[in-house]
Amino acid sequence: MRSWEESGNKKQNIYAARGEGDKRCKTTYLFVPFVTGREAIMIKSNPFTPQSGWEPRIFAGRHPQIISFRRTLSDCLERGPSHMVVLGQWGIGKTSLLKQYKKIVQEEGGLAALCPMSKSPKGSTVRDGIRLIIEEIIFGIPKLKNTQGFLETLEGAGITIAGFGAHFARKKRSLQPQVELTEFLLKMWPHLGTKLAVILLDDIQNFMAVSSVIDILRSVLSKEEVVSQCRYLFVLSSTRDAWEEFIDKHDPVGRFFRKREYIENLGAEEVGTLITNSLRTTGVTFAGEVIEQVFRHTQGHPYEVQLLCSHLYESQIEGTVTIKEWPHAFTAALRELGRDYFDSMLRKSSDRERIVLEVLAELDKEATIKEIQQALWRRHKNFPLENVKNFLYRSENKGLIKKAARGSFRILDPMLAAYIRQSFT
Repeated sequence: MRSWEESGNKKQNIYAARGEGDKRCKTTYLFVPFVTGREAIMIKSNPFTPQSGWEPRIFAGRHPQIISFRRTLSDCLERGPSHMVVLGQWGIGKTSLLKQYKKIVQEEGGLAALCPMSKSPKGSTVRDGIRLIIEEIIFGIPKLKNTQGFLETLEGAGITIAGFGAHFARKKRSLQPQVELTEFLLKMWPHLGTKLAVILLDDIQNFMAVSSVIDILRSVLSKEEVVSQCRYLFVLSSTRDAWEEFIDKHDPVGRFFRKREYIENLGAEEVGTLITNSLRTTGVTFAGEVIEQVFRHTQGHPYEVQLLCSHLYESQIEGTVTIKEWPHAFTAALRELGRDYFDSMLRKSSDRERIVLEVLAELDKEATIKEIQQALWRRHKNFPLENVKNFLYRSENKGLIKKAARGSFRILDPMLAAYIRQSFT
């Protein structure tokens, strides 16, 4: 196979063309000028999507959650709704799972609205939070935006929402937030024309500054008129630590949203399937040892898998990614993770907590307090070794390390450990 220079091609000769497959989706091909005879390797655009909130092209795993959700839908129609919450750490795939839930509802003839909850700006009120929920529901159910009767009904109830362009022009209203949400759900139901409407509220941890919003939602969904006249199923998603804070502040919320789906990292087989299926028809292959390294370093964290594989894909040579391409792609992924996530996580730690994390990262294993103290003494003679246990528990509470069996500790995320090693060395 001839090299780039031997083929006589220049960079500007790479061009893109529309694929002949699904006409709804533009497919980009890179005609890479490595030629054998008259054949050229056609490489499609990068199939991995390391953007927060973007739906992966291949949805892998989550079979227990999918089965459980289908059962929940069936129970809703027979016995009434059992509102639920999806819990998991950042980048674990909560949004992707909610999108799968929406597809399932639509396949079964129901209505579903996926409503992303943006972070409440400084000075936001509970009323602002309730309005955001109402507005996102309307945006999420297209038929409502074209129903003049529905808008007139809201107007008659004292809820005025003007305009359905890029933003809502909000008018002052005198209704209390709880009354406003109750009236909205009651007035909306007759216009939906469905047996079940599923409302998916994504990233509700962004309501932490106005946490009463979730308690008001609980109260409204508990009202007799809402339960008897409507058939809504609300599915919330949140990080685990934020949900625990919600429960601490508003105990009834935890008792109301009793059904919880905890989502964890993907397994080794699921990661292998995800990578293999994503690469199918792209013209690119990953060596088996590369796929093994992806799982070893990410432990199946969905966002990290997508990000690392994206950098690996961009490192392909003649349609192949071998272990030789690993170092550059791995370093690039760490740099991006540090900028977007890890730096902000580490800023929550004190100087001494960071020193303990540095030592734990260098040990690169589960380590006991005694082993950590010994390593600290060798590197930092004046470190207060008697306080190591406290520093470890503080880091555990911040989601940076995990206490394993037999009293040993490890950094929770192998990629974070690698980033710490790289940063401090």
